Amino acid sequence: MSGSDGLTWLDLFFKVCPRHSILLKRALFYALCMSTCFVLSLYILVPLKIRKLDRDDKVHIKWRIFATTTAAIGCLTTFPLMVCSFNDIPTNDEKSAIQLLGINIEMSPVLLVLAHTCTLYTGAGVATVVQIHEIVTRQRRQGKTYTYFHIFKMICIYPILDPFWPQIRNLFTAPILEELVFRACMVPLLQQALGNKTTTIILITPLFFGVAHAHHAFLKWREKQPWKLIVLSSSFQLLYTTLFGAYATYVFLRTNSLWAIAISHQFCNYMGLPDLSFFRPQFGRLSHIHRHRWYLIFSYVLGFAAFICGFVVILP
Repeated sequence: MSGSDGLTWLDLFFKVCPRHSILLKRALFYALCMSTCFVLSLYILVPLKIRKLDRDDKVHIKWRIFATTTAAIGCLTTFPLMVCSFNDIPTNDEKSAIQLLGINIEMSPVLLVLAHTCTLYTGAGVATVVQIHEIVTRQRRQGKTYTYFHIFKMICIYPILDPFWPQIRNLFTAPILEELVFRACMVPLLQQALGNKTTTIILITPLFFGVAHAHHAFLKWREKQPWKLIVLSSSFQLLYTTLFGAYATYVFLRTNSLWAIAISHQFCNYMGLPDLSFFRPQFGRLSHIHRHRWYLIFSYVLGFAAFICGFVVILP
């Protein structure tokens, strides 16, 4: 596939990508198509008998990884066709499609973004340290000799790959494929249509990511969950994914690094939502550190403040 000037798809992808103007409605249409294809792949490419299995069944997960990988490859393949021109004469400052996608080996953006994301989990980190100390202290009172490192491995290391296939999905394939499709492929499109209107791009792009998770409501309905629970959980998921999508879009605009946002996504999936059960004096997973609650509250507030300041200091 080539244009009159001899540019091929490989030239556009790896060497130079002369960009042409795109109407906003066309860019939105392309983004909607990518989002739709990504979600539909889970239904079209995964057999019905597999979809009936539990979501965490390893066979189901393997099929879903196959489906979403296929969809992501499709988006990756068509990306140069959407943003590049075969006929325009390239200039020296034109980026290639792979550069526009943020696929590079620069490590500084990855480390900066990871450090920024970590600040948001300062409270959770302090809670984990306090929890480890409390467990070790209790065990030693009972005559056991568990070390801090042993408890650290049990709480922080072993869960990374346990259970194996659900964690492969949550911590590896899903973050990378979702960031590739919903950020790396969509943001350059919207940039081409909107120019320097970064605020608009940050507000629009996450909507595709948030709505793409709405199909989980259908899965919950199929499992015959109560309607109120479906609406509540789906609304919260839409809000959470949209907020993270806005952050990831901002980071991508600042760093042009796919790996930075993918690793940030992986870290957020690993940490999950904050466990605030330390507020409860009993019957909570962290009730045994209830007496340290004021230190933990301060840590959460400090971490959130550091995260906000990071937009100026780390990701200006």
